[in-house]
Amino acid sequence: MAAIELRNLSKNFGDVPAVRGIDLAIEDGEFIVLVGPSGCGKTTTLRMIAGLESVSGGSIAFDGKEVNRLPPKGRDIAMVFQSYALYPHMTVFSNMAFGLKLSGVDRAQIGERVRAAAELLNISELLRRRPRELSGGQRQRVAMGRAIVRQPRAFLFDEPLSNLDANLRAQMRVEIKRLHGQLRTTVVYVTHDQVEAMTLADRIVVMRDGEIIQSGPPEEVYQTPVDRFVAGFIGAPKMNFLPSRLVQENGALSLAVGDGGAEIRLPASDALAGTVGKDVEIGLRPEHLAMRTPGEADEPGRSFPFPVEVVEPLGAETLVFTTISGAEVVARCDPGLHPRPGDQLTAVVDTTKLHLIDPESGRVLGR
Repeated sequence: MAAIELRNLSKNFGDVPAVRGIDLAIEDGEFIVLVGPSGCGKTTTLRMIAGLESVSGGSIAFDGKEVNRLPPKGRDIAMVFQSYALYPHMTVFSNMAFGLKLSGVDRAQIGERVRAAAELLNISELLRRRPRELSGGQRQRVAMGRAIVRQPRAFLFDEPLSNLDANLRAQMRVEIKRLHGQLRTTVVYVTHDQVEAMTLADRIVVMRDGEIIQSGPPEEVYQTPVDRFVAGFIGAPKMNFLPSRLVQENGALSLAVGDGGAEIRLPASDALAGTVGKDVEIGLRPEHLAMRTPGEADEPGRSFPFPVEVVEPLGAETLVFTTISGAEVVARCDPGLHPRPGDQLTAVVDTTKLHLIDPESGRVLGR
């Protein structure tokens, strides 16, 4: 296993910067997920760690030793790609054993490693089959097994589940998490899927435009995003952003929500003193809006009208949508409420979970 450190790491493609001087320390045995939209630099960062891309600036160190000039085979890492890249004419056993044979590993040891990995991945009965006889999930297990048998210092995953359907992706997330718990090998995992990031990571690294925007445990990034981008990217459905204005009357702070005149009262805060009288955005996750029928436990200073426009029943919960001053707002709702389009509901705000965002900088105020 390896501790990996990126120091002021950058990569340029001609005049175009892909990664802009990032710093990241990955602990031995840690499961790190690099997440962000297409073009944010996450895959380029992974490929530099692997040695598949040269470094334009900065350094990469494994256990304190710089590896910038080491070729991929000298870094003792194993990669699992979006493409399974299995040899179609070889059996599963031969695919998993191929890299070990090239490295000159003893035949008996190859057999032991392949069988142990196959048992770990529940594919022992598939060792004599060829890739064309396997499902997508089975092929991905074989690709993972090929990496596991090498017993590398670190595993690097580049969007390995993108080709699978939703049910298989959910199943494979569990398998990968279980494997990491058993192997405790350092993992750097790249995805654009924030659900994968939240469910797999010990620590999420959110990237945008070649920079690290926020890094931390999944719950921390979810509950306390540093800016509007992270708040909107992490979470499904994404966080609501409501236009408002921060006002103060008789020493009390409140938010005037949209154009409807509704107000949300806030506790006194010295950190917000410079924002009084200015436009701000309210950041609020769908689960922090409790839906009520009009007149039912209305809470002045914590609620606003919610005319239902769209309903999405999901079984265990229902999503309801409305529009406030041009902004779409979604809330999670108990199916027992039986909402219908056209219903007039009331949204009660959990003010302890509310985020105030500067609309110009995008930064969460008070962070």
